[in-house]
Amino acid sequence: MSGPNRQEAPQPGRQRSYWLREALAAEPDDPPREAPQSGSCDVVVIGGGYTGLWTAYFLTEQDPGIRIAILEQDICGGGPSGRNGGFVHGWWDQLPLLEELHGPDRALEVASEADASVDGIRAFCDRHGVDAWFRRAGYLRVSASVAQDGDGDDAVAACRRLGVGDELIPLSPDEVRERCASPAFRGGVLMPNAATIQPARLARGLRRVLLDRGVAVHEGTRATGIAVDGAVVVRAGDLRFRADQAVLAVNAWAAGWPRHRSSLVAWGSYMVLTEPAPEALERIGWTGGEAIADSRFTVHYFRTTPDGRVAFGAGVGAAGYGGRIGASFERDGHAVGRAIAGLRRLLPELAGTAVTEAWGGPIDVSPDRLPIIGATHGGRVHHAHGYSGNGVGPAHLAGRILAARVGGSDDPVGRLAIVDRAVRRFPPEPIRYVGARVVREALIRRDEVSDRERRPGPIVRLLVRLPRLLGYRLGPARTGGPD
Repeated sequence: MSGPNRQEAPQPGRQRSYWLREALAAEPDDPPREAPQSGSCDVVVIGGGYTGLWTAYFLTEQDPGIRIAILEQDICGGGPSGRNGGFVHGWWDQLPLLEELHGPDRALEVASEADASVDGIRAFCDRHGVDAWFRRAGYLRVSASVAQDGDGDDAVAACRRLGVGDELIPLSPDEVRERCASPAFRGGVLMPNAATIQPARLARGLRRVLLDRGVAVHEGTRATGIAVDGAVVVRAGDLRFRADQAVLAVNAWAAGWPRHRSSLVAWGSYMVLTEPAPEALERIGWTGGEAIADSRFTVHYFRTTPDGRVAFGAGVGAAGYGGRIGASFERDGHAVGRAIAGLRRLLPELAGTAVTEAWGGPIDVSPDRLPIIGATHGGRVHHAHGYSGNGVGPAHLAGRILAARVGGSDDPVGRLAIVDRAVRRFPPEPIRYVGARVVREALIRRDEVSDRERRPGPIVRLLVRLPRLLGYRLGPARTGGPD
């Protein structure tokens, strides 16, 4: 047993995430493959994460003979698809926002399709023999301070009003602690139809299935530009890939691409992983496998693994400048320290359990925290990004949408209200970077002060409200408790 005062500071960025290393160790070696060459195909997909992989998968479902090339600058799963918390759930907690933007009927349509991704991912894993550790155990959003109390009330009320009350269930403090007996937990809401996965295993499983279907997956191939001149031409160094259509599926890296820079801000999120501690989990009753998050804006999110580890994340990383994804997204030791502090506060029963792993990565934050899905270049280049830290399930939905639009399918999913919608743009650099850094730090400080049941200072209170005053749906939507 590790001592409670053991020094714990695993350094992020020295190796790939635990998820990806574990997934790579579990898969057979690839046979040698030829280096990519310039050529023609039907569709070029830029990005080998969930969005690009799901789009290619659904395109091959529609047309098994379609010629697809995927260009991935690293390896499939090397980005956020192999680093995230592995939460799989829909948007029932976003129903008030969806209703405000699109009205009740279209909001329900969007939320129902997002919810279908939970079963869709499970069905994919079952059909193709992908052991992604899929476990349906619900998503529990808790209050962990007075300032967080009542955070889910509006969503619960919207679900009841629109006839889907069973999708989001309020829990009393005692009911929350029956699932995980943290002394910090107060009330909460439960989304029953939710699961956890091993995220990198899902990404690598998608890659294997696509290779078996004849999709050309070019890892280590960085796309550097797109042009439309009769055909869509995607540049990758000296290579040129010509296609009828292209899909830009690069997540936070879209903040560095023309036409998308002003629609995204890239922020860092970090995760830590403990050594196995099944006895501690038994003592607090957290044995059901629930995915849990608190109600901070810079959210803490955490889940267990089959061998009794706790993977704990925190959205406390810095913002990037000009869309560049640099070292601050992978090597921020201060962000790791903040994640560990959150782990120790919320799960004190694990005080003697060592933290053995740490990693970070970017999240792509949109102005209203919903994905941006559409097309440019006269409808020839399609895109989906802006998942704002909740991309596992929504990327599956985005893949369905993009495949319907690229393939000309009459599937109504391609006409959902979240497609081709107008969003408020972020200001240009350097205003965007300075504003994001200042507001980001104010949000973190507001959350940390509220965790101690104290009132943030007037400057912090003003800064965290500033995005909403300017028309962005970022920062706390309501104030309460010590704020």
